[in-house]
Amino acid sequence: MEQHKIQMSNQDGMTLVELMFAATIAVGIVAAGLAVVTSFERSNATTGQTGETQQNVRNAMEMIARDIRQAGFGKIAAVGNCPTAIVPQDNAAAGPDTGPDRISLVVPIGNSVGTVTRPPWILQGPIGPGFVTLILASAQAVTDMTTEWGGGTLVGATVSIAGSATATVTAAGGSTITITPIPAPVAFGANTPVYLLQCITYQIIPPPDVNGLCDGRFPCLVRGVGTGGLDCNTPNSRCLSIADEIEDLQFAYACDGCNLGLNGGVPDSIIDDQAGSGPGFDQLDFVSNNSWNLGQMTPDKISLVQVNIVGRERSADQGVGEGIAAGRVVQAQPLQVSDHNHGAGLFAAGDFAGLNPPYTSTRRRMFTRTIEVRNPGR
Repeated sequence: MEQHKIQMSNQDGMTLVELMFAATIAVGIVAAGLAVVTSFERSNATTGQTGETQQNVRNAMEMIARDIRQAGFGKIAAVGNCPTAIVPQDNAAAGPDTGPDRISLVVPIGNSVGTVTRPPWILQGPIGPGFVTLILASAQAVTDMTTEWGGGTLVGATVSIAGSATATVTAAGGSTITITPIPAPVAFGANTPVYLLQCITYQIIPPPDVNGLCDGRFPCLVRGVGTGGLDCNTPNSRCLSIADEIEDLQFAYACDGCNLGLNGGVPDSIIDDQAGSGPGFDQLDFVSNNSWNLGQMTPDKISLVQVNIVGRERSADQGVGEGIAAGRVVQAQPLQVSDHNHGAGLFAAGDFAGLNPPYTSTRRRMFTRTIEVRNPGR
């Protein structure tokens, strides 16, 4: 009988203390699991936003770099709203820089038309010195060129022959285009490419984006074609957003022949020493906050363009089910981009005081690249 009681005692359930201990362990395991999941989701969201921001900035840089390299194309006269091959438009040409810069460029039209001919178009036969007539490979080529220009007529369009001679179209019919005379002794052979030129502008559209160019994802980078006054903020401008959440664009320029104290101001294929910093090219030789219309300091002397692009993440970093605590700071200090301080000037208490989420709660990525200009018009 005594042995039976002992066996019954061994079959009793868990005590309250044991249950509480087990529950504590279970809660700890669940909490640890949730912490891991939340951390993973937060990291995944942050990585995704960072990757998207980097891609936006990278895409913007590639497009701008391509157009800067092509700027010029033998340009000798104004094209549309571009008086020169490169039109620097610093936000403050005579003082502190308080906002994104702009740039306008003369570049060839390079989109396909969808018929027989693809740009560039091709000369059928050779043309001699002082020519005023271009005979293309076919009448379809002239039709395609007119369509690419915008339809209707080619009169007033600017063409470049082989990227070295530029003229304005005065008439077009069949396979023939009449242009303003190309001075002798210029001549070209058969199968020479002919390009249509256009004036394009890059600029940042900040909030409140009254024309809706950013489609709610402002600030954004836009590329305009032949825009009135070289400004995409003008009504009915032909501007398209090419990169979202791009909030700053800064340019600086290095030139050859814009300093009369060096080689008499004659270009010698050596970047001008602007700051007296001695032989060799350095950052101090880049020029910013300049109107580029006085004396030797003209756009045709520009040889290098330094581009700085800043993109921001679309929203503040946060994990699953989390909110951003008031006053949380991801970036404590405003960026200094080239000669532009984000913490002063353009919008109330700073360039981007009206951003949502706030400026300090959003991570940023900045890319910098120096681009050699092909032919700014020398």
